[in-house]
Amino acid sequence: MVRLAHQHLAPRFGGRVRVACADLLALPVVGWADRVFSTATFHWVPDHECLFRGLFGALRPGGRLVAQCGGAGNLDRTHEIIRRVMARPRFAPAFSTWTDPWEFATPRTTVARLRAAGFVEAEASLEEAPTPFATARAFTDFVVPVVLRPFLARLPDGPVRQAFIEGVAEEAGRATPAYHLDYVRLNLQARRP
Repeated sequence: MVRLAHQHLAPRFGGRVRVACADLLALPVVGWADRVFSTATFHWVPDHECLFRGLFGALRPGGRLVAQCGGAGNLDRTHEIIRRVMARPRFAPAFSTWTDPWEFATPRTTVARLRAAGFVEAEASLEEAPTPFATARAFTDFVVPVVLRPFLARLPDGPVRQAFIEGVAEEAGRATPAYHLDYVRLNLQARRP
């Protein structure tokens, strides 16, 4: 992703853009960026307080943070479908110590965390983004790499994993509406004074 971003941005912006790869909770830069933009990432970082402090430190004075990630209620219905499959005797042992690997925060909590990190003009809102799929195949092709990845990581390759995928697809097909992901986006922005 870093290579592709550089290939896309460098010809258009030359030396005005630098691309870096770093741990979001341990950014190696201070007062470096004019803008931080992120999409579909922050919900994978459980410690938003640390995340926002690091982003605040990475920005120059006057720098802006603009991001979108999963917010409160994101995939609740979909995760309930997945949990029903996780609870089946064939799969339950693999999930006995399961904890959700994401943070789907509310706008109020997000604004408070941004302000605590030092940001001003902090705003956050939720936006529903339902995503329907016409067929079981289209649904499965999307959810396997995007939604099911952390669940599948606990299962061995082969028939058990395939049975889990098929179980989720079957449950999603019986739901109303069928083959539907209930995305809820958290839009946020703030400025470093």
